[in-house]
Amino acid sequence: MPSNRTRIEQAETRTEQAKTRTELAETRTEQAETRTELAKTRTEQAEIRTERAETRAELAELRTEQVETVLQRVVHKEIHLNPEVSTRSLKEFPLQAISDGNSPLDKLTGRQREILQLIAEGQNTKQIGEILKVSPKTVEYHRMKLMDCLNVHDVPGLVRFALRVGLLPPEKLATT
Repeated sequence: MPSNRTRIEQAETRTEQAKTRTELAETRTEQAETRTELAKTRTEQAEIRTERAETRAELAELRTEQVETVLQRVVHKEIHLNPEVSTRSLKEFPLQAISDGNSPLDKLTGRQREILQLIAEGQNTKQIGEILKVSPKTVEYHRMKLMDCLNVHDVPGLVRFALRVGLLPPEKLATT
């Protein structure tokens, strides 16, 4: 029969083993939590990449629609193409293809045109900032300069202007 001292030593050993197992379990729990957090981060990053890809696809579709609109206007002889169009960027093609030189759009910078188009599509300041990867304050600044340049005093006026100059086809407005 074991002595009290032996039983105490065995109990202490079992207690130490239990502590070690508890520490190992806590470490495994922390590792699992870290893996879960990493998985959540990867999921969020994938969602952001998907949203960016969708935005790029929408912008590409919009540019395609703009090119089609300009080409239809050229075919119907409503406008004449500038001879330098072939050397210009496709992104800016619809806005720079008109050769009359008197278009109010000629006064605008590329960024102001982008912001005007996004406003006309119904995007708010925060959404425009996210799409263009700039702060909402920057969007507000460009919108203010845009309004100054066009002598327009409100957002609905900007939308009407965009429609008038053909920046946004009327059928696109119906879907926004």
